Amino acid sequence: SAAGGWLPMCWCRAHAASHMTLPTSVDHPLFRALEARTELEWAYYQAGPTAASSSNAKEPLVFCHGTSGTASAFFYQVRALAAKGYRVISAQYPAYGSSEEWCKGFDRFLDTIKCRVVHLFGAGLGGFLTQHFASMYPRRVKSIILCNSFASTHPFADKAGSLASMVHFAPTALLQKVVLDNFPECGMELSAKQAIDFIAQQVCDIRGNDLASRLSLNSTASCAGALSLDMSRITLMESSGETMVPDGLRRQLRGLYPGARIAQLKATGDFPYLSRPDEVTLFIEVHLRSAGDFSVGVAAQPQPQPEASTARVWQDDIDVDVHARPSERRVANSWVNPFEDDLLEASRPKGA
Repeated sequence: SAAGGWLPMCWCRAHAASHMTLPTSVDHPLFRALEARTELEWAYYQAGPTAASSSNAKEPLVFCHGTSGTASAFFYQVRALAAKGYRVISAQYPAYGSSEEWCKGFDRFLDTIKCRVVHLFGAGLGGFLTQHFASMYPRRVKSIILCNSFASTHPFADKAGSLASMVHFAPTALLQKVVLDNFPECGMELSAKQAIDFIAQQVCDIRGNDLASRLSLNSTASCAGALSLDMSRITLMESSGETMVPDGLRRQLRGLYPGARIAQLKATGDFPYLSRPDEVTLFIEVHLRSAGDFSVGVAAQPQPQPEASTARVWQDDIDVDVHARPSERRVANSWVNPFEDDLLEASRPKGA
């Protein structure tokens, strides 16, 4: 096990986008875990009951961001799920040279924070890496959610060409430009655009060597290993419309996990956990319940029941209507979408 050190820091930075309403450092401080005998440092947020604080504490859910994200990208889900009694961790990983090294580092990180078995939520590159981890360390993974993710980096490697071998020598400004240039600029709903703006701000805060590592992992030809995990413990969460993940890779992922649950979101864009957090959080909770992990203790709320005429999500014994209006789904202690004020302002007639 790696020796861990923790340093609380503020969740949000002073220059974060003004329309984002983030929790304060008192709510959820940022911790750091140092990997033994290296200079590698994991950062993470943690909320909800721990094994030490609750005898009923279940396996935690660990979020892993993509190429352009940080641990704060999942602040909605951390706050909302913790309020319902789940233990939730959002991790930000340091620079690793390969997927195998990342998996070994993540294994040591879980040792450091005293997590033996976990549920995993991986977005984009984070989903690709968590598949590698579940293949290498199957006994540590109880279930997995892949959000707009993929199982092969070959198309990205073909597109990157020689750039993949040069990222570690490129200046930080160039690496930031490479990431930001991949973001779509039009043809999306307002909340998806504002989610991109928030992630773009995070890209500007990420250290150059971390960006180089992520781009290298994303553009080095590789495939995720075969999973021994029961298909019913896998959820593929996909946004509506186009994302930065090619359609071919999305089809390939479905083909690899034919028995997995498909969570087709109404949200568009690559960051639905920011643009439509209520929808994503509800799907996550249904996934955890299907894996046998029910919320415990504080502020646990019953799930809304769908009307007989509404479409069902899962083809099994757990059915939830995620297309209900937010006013019908919102419960105590849930997050208020920080984009709502902007949406109302945009829809208001001029001069009103």
